[in-house]
Amino acid sequence: MNLVVLMKETLESGDPIIRSWFLVDSYYLPFLCSAMYVLLVKRLLPSIMENRKPFDLRNVMIAYNFGIVLTYVSCLLLLFYYFLTTDAYKGICAPTFVSVGHYTYWATTAGWVIYILKYIEYADTIFFVLRKKDHLVTNLHVIHHAVLPLICWVFLRTETSGFQFIPGGLNSFVHVLMYTYYGLAAMGPSVQKYLWWKEYLTKLQMLQFVIILIFVLVIIPLSGCKTSKHGIYIDILFAALFLVLFYNFYTKTYKKKLSLNLSTKKMQECNGKQTSVTNGHGQQNGYSKQNGGPEKDGGPEKANWIDSLLDFPNGVRRR
Repeated sequence: MNLVVLMKETLESGDPIIRSWFLVDSYYLPFLCSAMYVLLVKRLLPSIMENRKPFDLRNVMIAYNFGIVLTYVSCLLLLFYYFLTTDAYKGICAPTFVSVGHYTYWATTAGWVIYILKYIEYADTIFFVLRKKDHLVTNLHVIHHAVLPLICWVFLRTETSGFQFIPGGLNSFVHVLMYTYYGLAAMGPSVQKYLWWKEYLTKLQMLQFVIILIFVLVIIPLSGCKTSKHGIYIDILFAALFLVLFYNFYTKTYKKKLSLNLSTKKMQECNGKQTSVTNGHGQQNGYSKQNGGPEKDGGPEKANWIDSLLDFPNGVRRR
């Protein structure tokens, strides 16, 4: 069978009501949106902002982040209602086509809203660029935001069971915590001092991918669910990919930061001993100042580098 024909048949295999919804009905618009997003945040906006001052978007970011939180919470409530209305096996495994006004319609509507949110979340990166936090526009960040809408698009066009409500609901729960964190961080230093749990959000993101892999590799096969095979393959591929990417990010960000802090502390102790011998004045701040000379080994240059590691994911720095 021709590959193009096979792909078209697969993308037409889902519920006809869902396939008629905005941004689900088009074959080209989702890919165009992702391509424009990458072009915008990697080329167009950086060139526009090159000689401009960063925008102060604090109030906009607070409203944006908590708006995202409320929307995800609403979707989770609809999914919770879906599982309360039906038994677990039928809700996840049984092929179920949508009926307007039925609980399946509202649950799938929640899935569609989550899909639309993936486009709205392009604003995360746009805020980075407008605030000239270009170091936060990492490959992981851009890939994550560009690919997720396309994954959701495939699921909405092809899945006829409630199988994807589990990974989608889990991802939505993680996003509630993430955007709550971002919203609080945007409020400024008075709140940021309580946000010590940033590292645990990254761990939670990795945990969700592990749970999704267990769900699709172990639970689904053992349960005998009648789900689409391509949906399982996509879940495995991208859960494994993002798990590796987030793990690499975690090791580079947190383990190196811990190692750097230990090295800096040791250096400060050594410098304190050195200064007490060379000029008779022990330094308590870890800077090695020899006979009135320039600060070295843990001075302002290194301190700024350490400080740069404390940037929050939404571009707000801990004070």
